[in-house]
Amino acid sequence: MRIEFLLEESSMENLLKIILPKILPEGFELDINCFLRPHSGKSDLHKSIPKKIRAFSNFNEKVKIIIVQDQDSNDCKLLKKKIVELCSENGDCPVLVRIACRELEAWYLGDMDAIEKVYPKFKAKSHRNLAKFRNPDICNPYNELVKIIKDFQKGKASREIPEYMNIDNNTSESFNQFVKGVVKFLEFSA
Repeated sequence: MRIEFLLEESSMENLLKIILPKILPEGFELDINCFLRPHSGKSDLHKSIPKKIRAFSNFNEKVKIIIVQDQDSNDCKLLKKKIVELCSENGDCPVLVRIACRELEAWYLGDMDAIEKVYPKFKAKSHRNLAKFRNPDICNPYNELVKIIKDFQKGKASREIPEYMNIDNNTSESFNQFVKGVVKFLEFSA
């Protein structure tokens, strides 16, 4: 069994390199039978999906595909439906589609203690109970982080914040759905 993660961008790859070893069921290991394939944005990802689905549908071993993309300003259900249709029109690999509600940065805002460990000037307790952060999936997370952390950088954040993220205590529902979805999708596959 081989697992292919098709990702919108390299920031998600950075995060998943750290998060996946904590959640992958036994029998799955990064770069052995679980591979991360970052793309250069949404359009690049969407262009590659048909080719990859066709190729992996005819692969010499069973392949499961997990596609992860930011929602941004799209309607989440329509976006997911579009991706599922792209997949089903081009092959028969089992596919799981997960949308990071609004943006990947919402997953960081779901664990403010992790942000504080990387950016010590950021005080988690000062922001945790503000109304706009109670549901990090509905705010504009990247813009909010840039406002409150002057030296916030996407690359640094994606490489360092996940080291401190508590998988079991994140207030981002899309993060929690991602974790639960991956675990369930792979549960009896190894």
